[in-house]
Amino acid sequence: NIMFKARCSSLHLLMTKPKSGTGLSESAKSMIKLSLIEDMYGRTEIKSKYLDKGLMLEDEAIKAVGLITARQPKKHVGRLSNDWISGECDFLSASCIEDTKCSWSIDTFPFFQEDAEKDVKKAGYDWQGQGYMWLYDRPVHYVHFVLLPTPYELLGFNDSQEFHIDLVEKIPLKKRVKTVVIERDDKLHEQIIEKTLLAREYAAKLILEL
Repeated sequence: NIMFKARCSSLHLLMTKPKSGTGLSESAKSMIKLSLIEDMYGRTEIKSKYLDKGLMLEDEAIKAVGLITARQPKKHVGRLSNDWISGECDFLSASCIEDTKCSWSIDTFPFFQEDAEKDVKKAGYDWQGQGYMWLYDRPVHYVHFVLLPTPYELLGFNDSQEFHIDLVEKIPLKKRVKTVVIERDDKLHEQIIEKTLLAREYAAKLILEL
């Protein structure tokens, strides 16, 4: 019996609706295949300047959120798992879970709430939050989009310093943090269990080929 467990960060792929029927979507199947390969042969490495910016500025992003919300999220370390999923949230407090997402530039930052809500759904941060709330038993998850000047060393040939650094610094900090609130919904956790059972059946067939 294959004990496939989705990571919270890839839950949205598992939960994508298939084009027809109630089985697994193509996105879910691709994610399960990658997961099996990683388990068997080691993790694949994804690198990009967008990810690098988020990693380099994580502490600064937390400080920015702290300044605006008058509370300082505490960095959390340690992966949790239950029978169905696993995950490691960024910031944990007694009452909530929080996550910062560093936007690459002014034109990718959601200045308007409706755009922030759309971005959360598009990137699957809503499902990621549901997974974290289930694992850590919290009632609410905050996704904070934060716009900070891009570190100079990440700027490419076509990235202008004026656009990525100077213009950003001119915008008041409180306009450079946009927060989306995700409420815990236990009915969605039931759906995750159903999809995970399908994923395990699918994985059990695939594993014979590896």
